[in-house]
Amino acid sequence: MTIADLLRKLPDEQKLGSGQVELLSDLHEKRIFSVRRELRFFLYIGILMVIAGAGLTVKQYFIHLGDAAIIAALTLAAAAAFIYCFLKGSPFAREAVPSPHIAFDYILFFGCALFSMDVAYIETQFQVLGDLWKNYLLLSVAWFFFLACRFDNRLVLSLALSSLAAWFGFTLSGYRLFSFQEYYRLYAIAYALIVLGAGGLAWRLDFKKHFLDIYLNFAIHFLCVALIAGVAEHKILSPYFPALVITCAALIWYSVRVRKFLYMLYAVIYGYVGISVVIVDQIHRETFLVFAYFILTSLMVIGLIFKMSRRFAEDE
Repeated sequence: MTIADLLRKLPDEQKLGSGQVELLSDLHEKRIFSVRRELRFFLYIGILMVIAGAGLTVKQYFIHLGDAAIIAALTLAAAAAFIYCFLKGSPFAREAVPSPHIAFDYILFFGCALFSMDVAYIETQFQVLGDLWKNYLLLSVAWFFFLACRFDNRLVLSLALSSLAAWFGFTLSGYRLFSFQEYYRLYAIAYALIVLGAGGLAWRLDFKKHFLDIYLNFAIHFLCVALIAGVAEHKILSPYFPALVITCAALIWYSVRVRKFLYMLYAVIYGYVGISVVIVDQIHRETFLVFAYFILTSLMVIGLIFKMSRRFAEDE
């Protein structure tokens, strides 16, 4: 018996009304579908375009507009976004809280972006803190973390963790994490452990437990990239290689425990990269062997990922 046949029988058995059955039939036949994800995507793109436009305006016309006009405009716009969120937001709760409407999260993100732009402009023009400018990043971390918890916003929490990473010295323009310098590698490990500890503590305290995946994603990427960088420089006999193996094993265990394929994928990819760094270091003079290794092993890894993804999907 198909689902359509079952739905047709429900009114006769007086288990559902005709209106409910019609709605279920429309959903089953995909005559009704949700566009919430599409709307959220276009809202996010729209907010990014507005922020980019504001940044370009400040960059190109700050001489003509004047410092006072730019600072006042950015401050008022950010304040308006924050005031709106405090007025319209749901009451605070330790557990997950739904947004009042689909655009609410992006208004909050918009306010945070303008706040960052405002602070950056003030420091660039007036050098208020001078060499201590990084304290602005800590201020932003604290403010964004408060907003993320107050309004239950994962996007703003990601912004807070990104700001914390910037305070540690990791920026998109510097690529310091990938320069294999011991100094920044240890900082990346320290950052990952701090973020992981914060996420674990919040989980144990039953405070915004659904934020755990955000903490884990930041911690995993920084930790694994730093460990792989250490393996590339100090090779297999360094502490970095067993640490990477232990991290990947922990990811596999956690993935199976919580039934989330994403962490299994991280374990496979980062484990494969780490092992490949060691093997290629041994055969780097044999070009044919290097090409053959990557062709064969990449196909094996893709097949393994595909097989495991199906296994996880079957178990759900």
